[in-house]
Amino acid sequence: MAKNDAKADNDDELATPKGGKRLVRLIIITFLLLAIMAGGYMGAAYFFKLPPFEPKGPTPEEIAAQQAAKKAAEAERTRDIYVSFAQPFTFNLDYGGRAHTAQLEAVLVVSGSANEKLAKKHLALLNSTTLNVLSSQSYTSMLMPSGRERLKIELLDALRGKMSEIAGAPVIEQVLFTGFVMQ
Repeated sequence: MAKNDAKADNDDELATPKGGKRLVRLIIITFLLLAIMAGGYMGAAYFFKLPPFEPKGPTPEEIAAQQAAKKAAEAERTRDIYVSFAQPFTFNLDYGGRAHTAQLEAVLVVSGSANEKLAKKHLALLNSTTLNVLSSQSYTSMLMPSGRERLKIELLDALRGKMSEIAGAPVIEQVLFTGFVMQ
């Protein structure tokens, strides 16, 4: 029996290293699988820009959306808007004692909706300023195209000056004549 007990103890000693080898192999295989899975995730994360490798700052889509919004705001701010007066201006011109009548339809060109609101808000004041400039004109200067161009420049300067006093900005970009009749 002692021999059998020694043989059994011997078998246990032999079995432990064999089982230990299995355990070591199992641990090595587990670590290898974990390393392969971690490497696979890191490769996929790098390729698809997942958490450890996500870019800092906005994405290209966000950048494109911001640029599109800036362009839309700039287009709205610089868009030309036409503000017309309610009625045409009728004024008298003096030519050597003879009275002549002229009628002028004008449109103001402003940039952006903010300037449009300012121009419409102060349209009565702009109307009065326009009449003051028109009443100081002479018949002979209105007969020539250069006289009408000079009138446009005078109107623009007067209207811009008046809007600069009130709003702190010129607001008006251009004055257009849509109708001009003299008798």
